[in-house]
Amino acid sequence: MRYPYIKEWDFKHEFDDTWEAISEKDFSIKRENGILCIENFADGVAPVYLRPCSIYGDRIDIQFAEGHPQVGTFTCGFLAGFEYINITFDFKNCELKLFTHEFHKQQPRYSINNKVSHVSSISIIRNQDILEGLPYEGSQVQILINNHNIGTIRNIDFLPESLFMLGLKGKGKIAISHFKISGPLRPRPEYLNIGIWQQSKKPTTEENVDALIEGVKRASENAVQILVTPETSLTGLRIAPELYNRQHIQEQLLRFQKAVSKIKNAPYVLIGYPEWIPGRYVEGATLDSVRINCHRFVRPDGTLGPVMAKVHSCEEGLWHGRNYNLQRVCGTEVAVGVCHDGHYQDVWAIGVMGGARLCLHPSAGGKLKGNIKEIVNSYRNLGENLDAFWVRVNAGGGSAIVYPCKNRKQPDTILAVCDDLTEKSPTYPEYSNMGDLFAHARIRLWDATGCYPMRTLRNGWKYNVWKQLIPDIQEV
Repeated sequence: MRYPYIKEWDFKHEFDDTWEAISEKDFSIKRENGILCIENFADGVAPVYLRPCSIYGDRIDIQFAEGHPQVGTFTCGFLAGFEYINITFDFKNCELKLFTHEFHKQQPRYSINNKVSHVSSISIIRNQDILEGLPYEGSQVQILINNHNIGTIRNIDFLPESLFMLGLKGKGKIAISHFKISGPLRPRPEYLNIGIWQQSKKPTTEENVDALIEGVKRASENAVQILVTPETSLTGLRIAPELYNRQHIQEQLLRFQKAVSKIKNAPYVLIGYPEWIPGRYVEGATLDSVRINCHRFVRPDGTLGPVMAKVHSCEEGLWHGRNYNLQRVCGTEVAVGVCHDGHYQDVWAIGVMGGARLCLHPSAGGKLKGNIKEIVNSYRNLGENLDAFWVRVNAGGGSAIVYPCKNRKQPDTILAVCDDLTEKSPTYPEYSNMGDLFAHARIRLWDATGCYPMRTLRNGWKYNVWKQLIPDIQEV
């Protein structure tokens, strides 16, 4: 079978970003002469984690090194949050077992004594399957030893996207010469260069637009693909008669669009401004037009993406958008909420259910103050409950790009902050505003699985309720 996606490793070169292969005091994981060698000196698990964004249709092939003894119990399988499909193979007794987190079903789900004289390879194929009595799909796992099918396990209630792991359970030693994953194309790009432009509020729309243009130039110089700016960055979030002048706002928006179109390698830019929509589209409205806190992407050619709105407005004169925001930009699904929306986790969780692994949170929430280290520490877990990347951009300071959840490969979840949250601040360790600032980071989207909102979605028959809340993805 020919697969559109194939990636393989022969261990002759350094591990790439897919691998979390790190030794600890009780076990050793290393590459030697093109061989992955794992030795466990204790009774626990010596794990290697891979983040290939594993999906339905994937085939995993693990080739053991010829001439190297395989001793102990090999373990491998799929992981998503606290859910797992785990396979163990005892080399001594040739006994294979498959366990899952499904504690309402008999465990192990499968067991067989496979008396073969020599095990050269183990392969696992995971496909979509039905789940009897449930309204959503599950997984089917096929296991092959030496390329011969030894068992197929069906009706596994496991999430669609996952990590993969392999290693040793208990004392032992194994040597792997080749690892390969084949399957469908991944649902999103592996990498994305995301930028934040922390633009302080200016007294006029013209000055805000000038600052935005400068931010786009900075982003283009750093090959940023998506640039996130603060809430209502086109006008600034302020009280002024001109913010009720739609013609003036539209003229300045057009000026910004034209400027973007002339900047070489401009990114997609998320901006915000007051907008008026027909009252007939707003539940319970008695006005002909309703003013909302609008946010939308400006494309690199200067054209506008679909309208989004702050879901839960808290500003005088601006009404709720109420609709969840889920768009696809640069091939990446993003969930967007604005400032006050941060009180409502569903604003982003629904988008994660719909495929987003990148959550954007533009804000204009007052002026930041306090100890810089404490401020940064308060951001470290922003994406953890969603298992998604989190991008916070605030006009008043405190902007960051945050990794989903720390692990041994990525112990620091803060991927980027602006200079005002570093020792470059003139008032360090206390925070002070440093004006308009830029930062960016290259994020690996495949490190996020969205496992927690996805399990909320796949919660028995409640699935039918949650599914109705997921909006159609708007293409930018």
